[in-house]
Amino acid sequence: MVCRVLAALFLFLLVVTGQASAQEADPAADTPSDEAASEDDAPAPLLRNLELIDAEAQNNALALEEVPETDLPSTAAEVDEIFNRAQLAYATGEFETAHVQARTAAAAGHAQAATLAGLMHENGEIEAASDVQAVRWYRRAASQGEPVGNYRLGLMAQAARAGLAPAEARSFFQRAAQAGHVPAMLAYALLLKASPVPQDAPLAIEWAERAAQEGNVEAMFQLAQMYDGWERGPQEASAARDWYVQAAENNHAEAALQAGLMLAAGEGGEADPDRAMELIRQSAEAGFAPAMGQYGLMLYQGWDGGEPDLTNAAEWFAQGAIGGDAESQFLYAYVSATGQGTERDLVRAYYWALMAEYEMDGLPARNVDRDRLQAQLETALTPTEAEQVRSQIAAYRAR
Repeated sequence: MVCRVLAALFLFLLVVTGQASAQEADPAADTPSDEAASEDDAPAPLLRNLELIDAEAQNNALALEEVPETDLPSTAAEVDEIFNRAQLAYATGEFETAHVQARTAAAAGHAQAATLAGLMHENGEIEAASDVQAVRWYRRAASQGEPVGNYRLGLMAQAARAGLAPAEARSFFQRAAQAGHVPAMLAYALLLKASPVPQDAPLAIEWAERAAQEGNVEAMFQLAQMYDGWERGPQEASAARDWYVQAAENNHAEAALQAGLMLAAGEGGEADPDRAMELIRQSAEAGFAPAMGQYGLMLYQGWDGGEPDLTNAAEWFAQGAIGGDAESQFLYAYVSATGQGTERDLVRAYYWALMAEYEMDGLPARNVDRDRLQAQLETALTPTEAEQVRSQIAAYRAR
């Protein structure tokens, strides 16, 4: 993750002592196994309109319990009709009915119905749900070239479910991606990115870009990250900025923050203070805690020559602090200690100074100003006040 923060325009010279005192039946014997696909990593031409049910159900759609031959439909039209009824039942939450109809259509050769039957097993939506049956239905779908079946197998492999190994995920995602499944393109790209093999790096970017060009917003953000701070990436700030902006325009909160910070600093293109503030505010209002602190800092400083707004700045610092952002926690501690935009309260300031010791990922924040503020507050508070706050923090972190 690329880390950027606005440079604070104030010098931290607070001297507290001078300012305050503060988780079925066996399948049919002819269950097909996963068939080998091309192991070439190079992207295949995209296939269009490969949706299961609809866009939303594709993301949710997922035993080979025996179906008596006398119960099987005899024509393709009958199979399609049964599958359509399965989809309707699924969409209305009638999962047992949907499962019976999906497995009937699947047993008659309908690949997407096999995926839907697998989904209900994977998600535990039927009484006899089983990961093993989910995998078997997905394998039947995948053997017929159904990309969503391969994608779901990849997700289950990543989670090491039903005996699948995480190392198998790559081939499942690759097959689905080469068949045109957009979420699989991104999943495949991220596995390639994590690979230690140097030749996988450009393939990661290529697949992420394919997904991004298909309108996958998370792929836009991940592609920007690859161009931005990835040590094996091309380090192209202008491309990173463009993809951050595109993701932000599609309401990706973290991308909006990164785009805003790049526009503020003139990184990857000309500086645009107004657009920068607009994007950072968008991210903050979307609930992204790190953006709350950065937006508050803009208000505190009087961004781009504007008038400082200490009251709103303090409110944004508080929201970011509650959201778990260490920078926001420090800033809220600071204004609480100085009484800028909020009532002065050294006990509250000490609490947030201690909370700011760790980043959201649990790593130390490494903020010298925070360390200094903590030390000064410990001098100003009584031993009892300081101990009460430390006990409160310890109890919170022990949860």
